[in-house]
Amino acid sequence: MMRAEINIDSVNKEQKESARELLKSLELSRDGCVYVVRDRIRWSFYIERGKLVYASHSLDSFERLERHLRSLSREVPALNDKLRSQLRLMFDDPSPENAKYKVTSEILCVEYIAILWLVNDNYLSKVMAGKLITRLIQEVVEAFLGLPDGKFGGIYYEHFLKETYCSLSIERVLEVVTQRLQAWYKLGPTISSPYQCPYLVSQTTAEKRMSTETVKRLGRILRGFNFCQLGALLGKDPLAIAKQLSPLISDGSILLRDPLAPFNMLPRTYYLAPEEERENIEKLAETFDIEESANNDDISSISRIVLNQSVKTWKIVCIDDSESMLSIISSYLGNEDFQVTLIQDSMKALIKISSIHPDLILLDIGMPNVDGYQLCSLIRKSSSLKDIPIVMVTGNKGIINRARASIAGATDYLTKPFIQADLLKMVMRHLM
Repeated sequence: MMRAEINIDSVNKEQKESARELLKSLELSRDGCVYVVRDRIRWSFYIERGKLVYASHSLDSFERLERHLRSLSREVPALNDKLRSQLRLMFDDPSPENAKYKVTSEILCVEYIAILWLVNDNYLSKVMAGKLITRLIQEVVEAFLGLPDGKFGGIYYEHFLKETYCSLSIERVLEVVTQRLQAWYKLGPTISSPYQCPYLVSQTTAEKRMSTETVKRLGRILRGFNFCQLGALLGKDPLAIAKQLSPLISDGSILLRDPLAPFNMLPRTYYLAPEEERENIEKLAETFDIEESANNDDISSISRIVLNQSVKTWKIVCIDDSESMLSIISSYLGNEDFQVTLIQDSMKALIKISSIHPDLILLDIGMPNVDGYQLCSLIRKSSSLKDIPIVMVTGNKGIINRARASIAGATDYLTKPFIQADLLKMVMRHLM
């Protein structure tokens, strides 16, 4: 595999360049992939005949794939929760036995291998794969264009893609994404990132704009999801959702939290501009005043979406012999409107799980009498429980422990100690 440092479009390495200029220069690039590393994020752009056939960045790329598969599952029912969990186990397992995927991902993004598998195993048609990849490219380019000007020296790999499903004009992609970024910018400074997480904090204020029932449903939907994740859940464009929620954020009904790691590393869609750009921001503010009358339409739109969305109270069972750990998990999840059941006795757990039939099980490994591995195996032998996602929660970081968890039938693995963001991310991964 040939690799070389490149000087894209003959740009002097000492000369500052914009992200847009780099992408534009790829129209003249030979077939292959260009990697660009900025602020510890690796951006990958795959080119064929001057067209963009794939794009990715290194921050939790599988979350991005899962999210878009979730959105696409409305059109392709086969892309269900079970299949998405299967994909993660097959292609996003950090254990050494799957090292071939890690090595391959240096040449080809691992989530692209998963897409190839979906097509080859007839879960996804080539047409729908093209639609999926187009959405992924748009999101990645949208984030990339937010990078400040600087040195964009990249690494070039010769062409290696076995199969491509879309071929997009770089000029057209830039045109579409630029319009989207302008729309995102107009939502600032209230909203400054598609990865911010909205929470309903004032039902009273919100009820001045929408019905009590709508407000209750909205509160149950906004459970730590960012705008992009909400888009997947509701089957809508994240930008449209942000615009529709903007009036509720402005009046204090909804609180915005900063993006959770690792998405806090991505460029913002709104930033504090230097002195010379303040005039432009004031002009944007004037535009907002003109558009203020459209806010009622935005509220009506989000109300319709919320009322049409089936809202589910997810049931989570936590099994751990440590009372303090159960208390921590309960406090972390208690404010997110989940129905949490805490079980301290592993010997009684199977009966309780059978009666509750949860949506997710958080299972400690090191327990007396019946340990986590044994209990996980027993759950997997039950015809009614075998498909429930099981996340092993343990302080053991060893390879052997992960392998045993996988053999026992665990869906995922969460290492102690963890913070609330880690737990919520894991829960959302399997419930969204």
